[in-house]
Amino acid sequence: MEIKVNDKIYSVEVAETQEEKEKGLSNRRELKENEGMLFVYDEPQHLSFWMKDTEIPLDIIFISEDLEVISVHQGKPMSEDLIEEDDAMYVLEVNIDSGIKSKDEVEFEDEEIEKLPTMKVLAPDGSTQMELVGGERIVSRRETLVLIKNAKKAYKSQDDKDYKRLGKYMFKVLKGQDSREPEYVTLPDKKE
Repeated sequence: MEIKVNDKIYSVEVAETQEEKEKGLSNRRELKENEGMLFVYDEPQHLSFWMKDTEIPLDIIFISEDLEVISVHQGKPMSEDLIEEDDAMYVLEVNIDSGIKSKDEVEFEDEEIEKLPTMKVLAPDGSTQMELVGGERIVSRRETLVLIKNAKKAYKSQDDKDYKRLGKYMFKVLKGQDSREPEYVTLPDKKE
C-alpha cells in the first residue's frame, strides 16, 4: 500500500500477522528509497523493536492511532538493543535519514489495511497467552496426541496405509473445526 509523509510517498509492505511482524525486514540486503514496511496493531500499545538479523540501517517510526508520528529512532544493523515507544498503533520502517520527524502527519487509507479477525488464547488467570490472527487453527490435546501417534507410526513403517490413516484423521480434525460453532472453552476446576 502507499503511505504519504511530508509529501513523500512510500510503497510499503504491511505486516499484520505475528509471523510477518517477527520477520519484518530481516535478512534483506537493500531497500529502495521509497520502500518500507508498516507494522499494524489492533490498538495503541507499548511496542518494542530491535534490529537483530536486519542488515539495512533504518528509521523506525512510531505512529499514533491518530496517524501522527510519535517518535523516530535510528536502527543500527544487527543491533539487539530494544527501541521502544508507548501508545503506538503503527510502526513504519524506512531507510535511515528519511527526514521524518515527531509530529509529522501520516496519510493512508485505513480501509486499505485488512482487519483480520483475532482470537486470544487465555490463561486460567485471564491473561493473554497467545494471539492468533487470520487462519490459524487450534487442535485439541486429544487430537494432537492422535496426530502425533499416527505420524510416528507412518514415519516408522513407511507404509502407505499408515500415511493414509494419518491424512484421513487430519482431514477429519479440520472438517470438525470448520463445522463447529464458535464457543468459549474453560478449564475444569482442579481437584485437590
